[in-house]
Amino acid sequence: MGDLSEHFNHKDFKCACPECRGEGFKIHLGLVGILEAVVEHFQKPVKIKSAFWCEAFNEKQKKEKLSLHVKGKAVHFSVEGIPISEAFKFTETIPGINGIGFYPQEEFIHIDTRPVEKKDAWIKEGERYSPLTQDKRRQYGL
Repeated sequence: MGDLSEHFNHKDFKCACPECRGEGFKIHLGLVGILEAVVEHFQKPVKIKSAFWCEAFNEKQKKEKLSLHVKGKAVHFSVEGIPISEAFKFTETIPGINGIGFYPQEEFIHIDTRPVEKKDAWIKEGERYSPLTQDKRRQYGL
């Protein structure tokens, strides 16, 4: 039993950077609920690869200044023993996800709770980010 939900503890979402040592973490509880729905559906553990980023870690990632990770509104994850494409197909049906990214090489899914008017879906291939078109969905079995 976690301290945020049945399967998740605040430590799961902390920044991994050695500078901040996970101090001052933030997480949008809607993301915790979404991840609980994934656990419930697959009956498998969710592995959180990355969630909250402190500003120092964000700068090292060379990401935009106002990354949703810095705001505690984004998570990278996979589902133990489930192909990333299968996990993606289910995850994108869950209400409340306004940003979703498919990262086949890194083997994780990005989800976030950005404003609905900025809803987006994308794929990362190598170093390139592209819109998740129907052609890309067919190519990756999504």
